[in-house]
Amino acid sequence: MQAHCVAQARPAARRIVSPWRRRRSRAAALAATGLVALGTATTVAAAAPLGPARPAALARAQPARPAPVARPPATPRRGQERRDAAAPRTQATAAANLGTFVELRNDYVSRGRNGFFNAAVIRGDYAFDRSFSLRADVPLAYAGGLEGERNAGLGDVLIRPLVRAVGTPRVALLVGSDLVLDSATSRALGSGKNQLAPLVVGYVRVARPARLGLQLQHAVSFGGDPRRDDIQTSLIRPFAIVELPRGFWVGPDQSFQFNHRGAPRVVSTSVLEVGAELSDRVQVYVDPGIQVGSQGAVDWLVTGAVRWAFPQRARGRTVAAAPPARRAAAERAAGE
Repeated sequence: MQAHCVAQARPAARRIVSPWRRRRSRAAALAATGLVALGTATTVAAAAPLGPARPAALARAQPARPAPVARPPATPRRGQERRDAAAPRTQATAAANLGTFVELRNDYVSRGRNGFFNAAVIRGDYAFDRSFSLRADVPLAYAGGLEGERNAGLGDVLIRPLVRAVGTPRVALLVGSDLVLDSATSRALGSGKNQLAPLVVGYVRVARPARLGLQLQHAVSFGGDPRRDDIQTSLIRPFAIVELPRGFWVGPDQSFQFNHRGAPRVVSTSVLEVGAELSDRVQVYVDPGIQVGSQGAVDWLVTGAVRWAFPQRARGRTVAAAPPARRAAAERAAGE
C-alpha cells in the first residue's frame, strides 16, 4: 500500500510534466498496484481450503484434552485486529472414529452357582481407509464349574468387518456383521455353534464432549455341534460416551438381549465404563457391570483392558482452515 500511495501522490505545487514522464509515472503506479494485488491473492489462496473436509480427516481427532495454559495476549500490530476477528475456529471432531489398534483385555463373569468364566482376549482392529475396518478377537478362556471342574483353552474367535456409511461431526452410522466361529477347544469354553450377527450402530453428538449411541444386532447360528441348541438372539444396546478433562471418559452402557429359542428369554446387562488416556497412543479402561436374567439369575462381570493405537497416514491432502462460511459448506459436503 505504501508503494501504491506514493505512486498516486500528487505534489503540492503543480508543474508542467512531459507526456513521456506522465506515461512512465502511470506505468509505475500500475506495476505497484499489480504487486499488491498479487500478494493479496497469494495470502487468500493460502487460507482457502484445498477441498471439502472429509470424514476421514475429521476422524483423526482424539478425544477432548485439556486446553494448554493460556498466555497473556500480545499487543496486536497495526491492521491485525481485523484479521484476528475473521480467524477460523477449530474443526469439530467426528461423531465416531474408526482406527487401527491392538487391545489386551480380560473379561470375567461370575455365574453364581454355575461357577465362573474368564477370557483373556487379544483384539486387533485394522482401519483400511478410515471408513472400513476389520476386527479379530482371539480369546484364551478359562472356566470353572460348580463341582470344581476346570477347562482352559481357545474360545470362540470373532471377526467383524465394519463400514462407516455416514460420518459427520454430529451424526455417524456404522454397519457390519460379527462372524463367530466354533473354535473352542472345550464344550465349556464356547457356544458350540457358528454365528452370523449383522449389526447397525448409530451415534449422535449432543454436545462437544458427549455422544449418544444405539446398537441393534441380530444373531443366528449355523453349523457347529448338532447336539447343541440353535441360537437366535436380538440385541438392543443404548449407550453414551462422555469425555472429561485430562483425557478421562465415562460410558454408561445398557443392553437387552432377547433369546428367541430358549431361556432366559430376556437378559439385561448394565455396565459403567471408566477410561483414561495415558498418552496419545495408550488408553486404559475398566467396565464393571451386572447381568440379570428374566428367570432371576444375577451375574457379576468386569472387564479391564489396555489399548495401543497406531496412527494412520492420511491418504488425502490436508484440509486447510477455512472461514466460517466456507467451513460450514465443507462440513455439509462431508456428510453427503
